[in-house]
Amino acid sequence: MLQNELARLKHKDIRQRRIAVRRLFEIDDSAALSAFMDFLDEDDDWFQDKAVAAMRRWVNSSHRKVVVSLSIRKEIRLRILASELSTRLGSEGLTILSTLCEDEESSVYREAWRARLHIDPGSIPVAIRHEDYIVRKMAIRNSGDIQFLVNMLDDTNSHVRETALNQLNELGANIDSFGEHIFGPHSLEIARMCLPNLIDSGESGKISELCKDPEPKMRKILCDSLGSVNWMQWDDVVDAAMNSNDPYLLPRLLRSRREKSADDLRIALLNQGRPESKVRVLEHLHGRAVSESIRELLPTLIEDSNKLISQVATSLLKDYEDLGAN
Repeated sequence: MLQNELARLKHKDIRQRRIAVRRLFEIDDSAALSAFMDFLDEDDDWFQDKAVAAMRRWVNSSHRKVVVSLSIRKEIRLRILASELSTRLGSEGLTILSTLCEDEESSVYREAWRARLHIDPGSIPVAIRHEDYIVRKMAIRNSGDIQFLVNMLDDTNSHVRETALNQLNELGANIDSFGEHIFGPHSLEIARMCLPNLIDSGESGKISELCKDPEPKMRKILCDSLGSVNWMQWDDVVDAAMNSNDPYLLPRLLRSRREKSADDLRIALLNQGRPESKVRVLEHLHGRAVSESIRELLPTLIEDSNKLISQVATSLLKDYEDLGAN
């Protein structure tokens, strides 16, 4: 039956040829593979697609020549297919993949690197030096070396750094593995991932360091992470936030807090804080219940030489009186 269908592939009637193709797939014998190779040069896309389907179905470790022939085709999709199928050749596919990794088309060399890293983890050090960040990300996903991944936190590409962080997280890397990277030039991504672990383990020292001089994006990360946490139990974090170079950090951390300790910190800011901090604290209190201790400060703040503080304090007092009247 196989030979009959193979012979029918040469029939002049295209309908007969298509029937033969369908029958060969039903027979499911890899011996038919060589006949399908000829379809790659057909003008009819249907036959080309069936040839590709046949290769995906039947190519195995004995078909190295088939994969080699695909790897030198001009069609990009066939070179990609060669990369995909090379993994079925085991170590025999590495020479093919090494060549395809040098292909000028990014879609080809990326697939080649994906396949190469799958069968040869030893090529990770080579992939990690590739100029294409996608290839570097692939190398990271295939690595279980903690120190190697930590080093990749210095990569120039944010997507690569994020991938390294995710891989470290997947491997359950201890926070101490990150060393000073959490305070380095790419600290935003690292802090976003590390803060939950720092909070859970009560490592307030690193959290307080991040509070000392955060940029606006870091401020948001800190506030989002600490928003539902009792961070006021950590004296070093409170001191760092109170004395932070960012005048908006502590007011933002206090914005939704209702504890007495939060009010104590607000009072400290209103008495000793920088003008920007005072204004932000007062703004956040609008429309909310104001404690008696803060209300008692408002007349003094209304007389402040800073016009903005005076205006916001006046507005808050009126707001307080209106709420009381209602």
